[in-house]
Amino acid sequence: TACIGCPRAPSPSTSTAIGAACRSIHKNCQKVIRDLVEVGPVRTESEGTRVTVEEGFDASAVRLVGKVSGDPPFKGFLRHHGWKALSVKLTPPPAEQDPAIITPAEVELK
Repeated sequence: TACIGCPRAPSPSTSTAIGAACRSIHKNCQKVIRDLVEVGPVRTESEGTRVTVEEGFDASAVRLVGKVSGDPPFKGFLRHHGWKALSVKLTPPPAEQDPAIITPAEVELK
């Protein structure tokens, strides 16, 4: 089937080339992330283990799913241990640079 904005469906050879390019980009992105960010689990228990989520838990670190009602402590099964950044190895920008800028605009002068 054609995708939005495409007049016709891509040919199998085009799809294969796009898939290969995406896999290459994904592999390179993974390497950069591994080089710059050390990740670790949010919860250290094995997935499938019965766990207790205590009062005052960080809702940005633990998502409750299923039949959620009442107040903590909550008891349930760990379905995914989550991921968090243990360390980030980025060089801070110079003091005069806006830290919100990811890539500057480029202006060609002629």
